[in-house]
Amino acid sequence: MLADICELTHLRMFEVSRTEDWDFADLHALVRCFRPDMLVYSNAEIGQVKTLGRLRGFHVVRDPRDLIVSAYYSHFHSHSLETWPGLAEHRKRLQATDKSAGLLLEMDFSRRVLADIGDWDYAQPDVLELRMEDLIASPSVYVSKIVEHLGLTHLPPSTYGERLGGLIGILFSRIQRLMRRRLPRLVAPPSTGPQATNIRAAKRAAGPDPYRYYPLDMSWRHGLRPRSLALEDVPIIVERHSFANKAGGRDRGVEDAHNHYRKGLAGDWRNHFEPIHIDYFKRNYNRMLLSLGYEADPHWG
Repeated sequence: MLADICELTHLRMFEVSRTEDWDFADLHALVRCFRPDMLVYSNAEIGQVKTLGRLRGFHVVRDPRDLIVSAYYSHFHSHSLETWPGLAEHRKRLQATDKSAGLLLEMDFSRRVLADIGDWDYAQPDVLELRMEDLIASPSVYVSKIVEHLGLTHLPPSTYGERLGGLIGILFSRIQRLMRRRLPRLVAPPSTGPQATNIRAAKRAAGPDPYRYYPLDMSWRHGLRPRSLALEDVPIIVERHSFANKAGGRDRGVEDAHNHYRKGLAGDWRNHFEPIHIDYFKRNYNRMLLSLGYEADPHWG
């Protein structure tokens, strides 16, 4: 949906997950390099977000118990290993055991994501906080709120100077990145110090080149056009990305365990959690469930 919105408004969108998968010191350095108009940051860590300074955004959380069930099936069947090679070993472990033990393995594997949800700063003044369950129930309503909160209905026109400055900045950052990638070939690798940090960054850069997903001309051709989005366009975008359209015609609630769009319902954890899983969550994440409003009684279950 965000990609469609950016296409309509001629904004440059860039998507990133874990920052350690990129050859940048932090999220701020990545943004300074790619200079997107809209950054999509999944598995968001509050420490990385704080490096950006003042921003306007929105943040979506999901019931952590549903997250675990969804991640279990995704990691077992449908998540691409091409985009996440590190998942292969975890998938082998899941496929070698039953679902009950697999859910416990998934809870351990996803511990960092759950910690990020618990550590998040939910009081940032310009960040609209949303729950996935509300988005599922009334998608057009909440996507419209996102669009209005981000100011996409009254975007100011960009100028040639702004776009030229962005283009020069991206070119300069790419030259810096190329130098980091070549650095290990030119010098003996030290074990400590700033140069060692650059060496480690260069090794991370050996993976898929992010620039192939972000053509240089995007910094120009998405600039000098009308950029405002009419709220009347939101329901059309939402329908295009409805669960039924993504799942090949299945309605929400009709499960296909092998499909990445598996079921589409909130609260599905109740169909999968056993007492051992409930006990795990109570011991480790009860405070988070209560503070987020997913439970009112500490003795839930």
